[in-house]
Amino acid sequence: MNDQLPGEMDDAVVERQAWAVSRLNAATERLERLGRPLNAVVTSIPSPPRAREGRLLGMPIAVKDMIDVAGYPRGNGNPEDMAGPVSTVDAPVITILREAAADVFALAGLLEYAAGAQHPDLPEARNPAKPTQTAGGSSGGSAALVGAGVCAAALGTDTGGSIRLPAHYCGVVGFKPTFGTLSVTGVQPLSPTLDHVGVLAKDVATTSEVFETLSGLAAAAPSHSPTFGILTDQLADPLLDDDVRVVVVRAIEQLRGRVTLVDRDGSALSLLNARMGDIVHFEAWQVHGAAMTERPEHFGAPTARLFAAAEHISEEQYREALRVREELLPNALAVLDGVDFLVGPAAPYVAPEISPPGDTPEGAIEGIFTQPYNMTGQPAIVIPCGVTPAGLPVGLQIAGAFGADAELLAAAAAIERILSVQSS
Repeated sequence: MNDQLPGEMDDAVVERQAWAVSRLNAATERLERLGRPLNAVVTSIPSPPRAREGRLLGMPIAVKDMIDVAGYPRGNGNPEDMAGPVSTVDAPVITILREAAADVFALAGLLEYAAGAQHPDLPEARNPAKPTQTAGGSSGGSAALVGAGVCAAALGTDTGGSIRLPAHYCGVVGFKPTFGTLSVTGVQPLSPTLDHVGVLAKDVATTSEVFETLSGLAAAAPSHSPTFGILTDQLADPLLDDDVRVVVVRAIEQLRGRVTLVDRDGSALSLLNARMGDIVHFEAWQVHGAAMTERPEHFGAPTARLFAAAEHISEEQYREALRVREELLPNALAVLDGVDFLVGPAAPYVAPEISPPGDTPEGAIEGIFTQPYNMTGQPAIVIPCGVTPAGLPVGLQIAGAFGADAELLAAAAAIERILSVQSS
């Protein structure tokens, strides 16, 4: 029974509204003071509309500038688009955030069209851990704002690692849900077969809170003590830098004796990478081919180069890639047989100075550990697990079964607690 009088209830609502406004004002101040110098900010959104009450009241959230926010252009990391017509409606994920009383207060920078290269006329988002290095891509602005402490959470997109890679580089949490769990309506497509919307956040608890709000899924702790499969083939991969390997192995050793670990061979996952390029390139050409044909100068040179190569992927190659993907999927999903989650490195190296385009040797290997989970559609999360001697963050990637998003988040929270205790 509620003994409060109506006037007292109104006073409580007013107090909460004032508290939320103060948090928004503080985040906006940090956006200008900390976010702008990192080239992470496209637009500040003053007094964003939202519900008066909701689960996310008092939480300012940044949004990757390729998701429709009413009243603002969908900038896509492209100067012409950034100056173009404004979106007339919010993307569904933005509508849900507003209904939950979150403040959608900033649009964050990204690699052009999320295709893997920075537009030459726009500055690349820098890394809050070491601003001489990139924040990564393509959701680099979102990761930089969270990593700099501007906001607790941001939205990003992930086609081959575009949430999880910048999370690894910037020392934040990056979560790619199960394919199709969050709507991509109102989001600039790159490869619809592989595109995901997801969350970057300061910790797993915040990630869970935002994801549960967006998805309507409730938190679900495992019904038993979970088993984690260590992807030994990834740890032994010669493309993995020694500094990253040392940090990841040290984190795994910190888990030993506290959770159940078994060795797993994830080579069946890695086989999917060979066919991903044909899928992404063919679908990207369907999205951008007309613009490339009519006005190639619309795109920055690195992106235009990537899309020009995409033109040469035939529909026959594309259909064959989809067929082989379906053929490989059972073995890839079977890597989880006998375990609940898979654990391995997030990327083969720490944050480079700039994001390497996908048609460079460095770019070609950047997503070797993240891409398989876009091909399978499984949920995957990257959590910080340490730093290299140079002070650059390293992430640990954990993946779960298709649809087991809530269980994966619970497991990641447990791993996060263990690693936090061990490093304190």
